[in-house]
Amino acid sequence: MTVDDIPVRSRVTALENLDNVVCTTLANDDAREGLPAALKDCPDVSPEVRASVEAACEHFGYGERMEARTLLTVAHRLLSRVRRPVRG
Repeated sequence: MTVDDIPVRSRVTALENLDNVVCTTLANDDAREGLPAALKDCPDVSPEVRASVEAACEHFGYGERMEARTLLTVAHRLLSRVRRPVRG
């Protein structure tokens, strides 16, 4: 299955879900458990967002909370710039 096989609505929902999980984790570190699954459901996310979220997960694993939160903030800002097609 390629990205082109995934319906636009599903891709938009996956991006929104990833951004929601990122924001929830910024508000509550315990929500970080949902980051890998949300990232997996978003195959066409930019390499920069993917790298930021993956690195944040690693920093959480080492107890480096501030570094992880900084990376999640970067991911959120990058996700906010993604042009999402209008759902219809």
